[in-house]
Amino acid sequence: MGTGYERLPREYRLKRSRMRLLLWVIATGTVSVALTLLNADDLPTSFTYPFLVAWVALMGWLFRATLRCSTTADLKAIHVRAMVKRRRLAWEDIQDIRVEPNPGAALHENAPDVQVYAFGRDGKKVLLPFLDDLHVNVEREVAVLLEAWEELRGEDWAPVPEAAARVDRHNARRGAMLNGFAISMMAFVPLTVLMLLPLFVDMPGWLGSVLQPLVVLGLGLPLVFALTAITTYRRRTRDG
Repeated sequence: MGTGYERLPREYRLKRSRMRLLLWVIATGTVSVALTLLNADDLPTSFTYPFLVAWVALMGWLFRATLRCSTTADLKAIHVRAMVKRRRLAWEDIQDIRVEPNPGAALHENAPDVQVYAFGRDGKKVLLPFLDDLHVNVEREVAVLLEAWEELRGEDWAPVPEAAARVDRHNARRGAMLNGFAISMMAFVPLTVLMLLPLFVDMPGWLGSVLQPLVVLGLGLPLVFALTAITTYRRRTRDG
């Protein structure tokens, strides 16, 4: 199999199947927008046609920019090409490479469950495009990159203290957010029961007004999330 650097270079791009899906979404969306505008009797042509031209140009740029996005790892660095910018992370400047859950996975069924980030010398995390569970075997590819990083970063490599502290704070924030969401979801049912109590139990007027849906769910869930996240963050930064 070879050592980590012997398995370089490696390149990660949008899969053909997802490329076709993206093209289909853009095409159907563009047709829908065009039909809506062309069938609107109250819109002047001076607005309709320039808007359609701008829309087609924007969608064309979006498709082309997405195809150009990539992550490439060679013997010198990890090269990240995003939609509007590029970044080069030399192996000796990388502080860590980590797999993290994707918060957007809960909102979109076609989103990856996990994504991979590299942390630079400044401690900021950089998303590695298409290095996710929809495009590759994440465990295998991250193992290759970690092994290459350990071999190519140099024998005298040492973590940058400021970057390490920033990475730790990032991990504490991420853990606090995830914990806050989890506890909020667990609190939804008891808060709903509490909200419905006035329908079955006689309560003082002031308490009944407090147990209104807007108050219980509109304020209760954010309060549970905030308290949980803050408590978790403080505990992790103190213990870390």
